[in-house]
Amino acid sequence: MNKELKNRNFDLPLDVLEKINHTVTGLNGQNVHGVMRAKKLLSDKKVTYGQLKRIIHDIQGMDKIADRVRYDLAGGDLMDNWSKQYLQGERDLIQNRKEGRKQADDISSTTGERKNSFLKKHTKKSSWLPSFKFNTNSEKNSISSIKLTGLFEQVNRIKKLML
Repeated sequence: MNKELKNRNFDLPLDVLEKINHTVTGLNGQNVHGVMRAKKLLSDKKVTYGQLKRIIHDIQGMDKIADRVRYDLAGGDLMDNWSKQYLQGERDLIQNRKEGRKQADDISSTTGERKNSFLKKHTKKSSWLPSFKFNTNSEKNSISSIKLTGLFEQVNRIKKLML
């Protein structure tokens, strides 16, 4: 589920941006942990999926009373509530889409073939490809067995005949 959200950007709500902006302007140029991220959020007005997960993790680990400025720079309660709710909604959309696809595959499957939409589509390696293990002593995989059969000599004779 995370791979569908991995490269997405989410627009931050206006009330969260106003909260961060109010906190940044109240600092009057003080250097506090989290100011750079707050300024980046204010300039971009967007957040990536990875950043949002990191913000949620940081907010959960902060002391909301003792470290109030840092907590407000991350967006405070507004960011905490919005991010959890928004991400859960996005994850539910992906889950519902996969469930719907699975049900449609089950219903439309007239040949008895069932597809699992939760699995990644892939192609299997062809079993007919020879293995290229030249350093084994096995006669089956070794080049020396080819030389012993005289294959190279026969190929050279065929080439001479064709000329």
